[in-house]
Amino acid sequence: MKAIIFDLDNTLIMWKDEFISALKNVLKEMNYNFSEELITKIDESINMSEKYYPKLSKETFLEFVNHRTNLNLPILFVDKLIEAQGNLFYQDEELKNTLEYLSKKYDLYVITNWFTETQKKRLENMGILQYFQKVYGADINYYKPNPQAFAVIFEKYQPNECLSIGDSLENDVEFPISLGMHAIWKTDKKDHRYQTIKSLNELKNIL
Repeated sequence: MKAIIFDLDNTLIMWKDEFISALKNVLKEMNYNFSEELITKIDESINMSEKYYPKLSKETFLEFVNHRTNLNLPILFVDKLIEAQGNLFYQDEELKNTLEYLSKKYDLYVITNWFTETQKKRLENMGILQYFQKVYGADINYYKPNPQAFAVIFEKYQPNECLSIGDSLENDVEFPISLGMHAIWKTDKKDHRYQTIKSLNELKNIL
C-alpha cells in the first residue's frame, strides 16, 4: 500500500456542531431571521445536494438551499459560510501524532464532499495540513461516490495500492472497495464485513 485517502468531516474533524454554529452566525450577520427548522433544512441540503449534482459549486449549492428553504439567499451567503467555517480552530495532538506517523510510511490525501478552501483552512488551523500531499474538495474534484471521485488518485497509484478511510459506509468504504481499493470504516458500529476503527489513533496499531 502506498497511499491513504481520508475523508474529512466526521473522520478527521467532527462536523455537525461546528457547521451549525457557523451557519447561525452567518445568518445573524446578514440579518436573516431563522428558526431551528430552517437551520435543519440548510444542514440537510449539504448531503442532499450530493445526490443531484456531480460536482460542488457555490452556485449549485445556493440554488439547492434556496429551493429547499424558499429563501432567496445571495451568493454572499455561501462566501461568508465558507469563510466562517475556515476560521474554526481545533487542537488534537493525538491525531497530529498519528498523521505524522502515517506520513512517514504513506502518501496521505483528503477527498471531501465540501469546499476545498474551507477544508484546507480547517486542516491548517489544526496544524495538520502539512501531512497531506493534496486536499481535493468536491468543487475541484467530484462528489463521492461519483465514479470519477478517485480518478485524481489513480493517476499516480493503482487502486489496490490505496486505502480509503472515512465515516460513510457508502462513500468511503463500499464505493472505494468497488473500485478495487482497500477501506477502513470509522464507526462505533460492529460490522464483520469490513475493517472498522472507532478512532484514527488506532491506525498506528494497524498500519
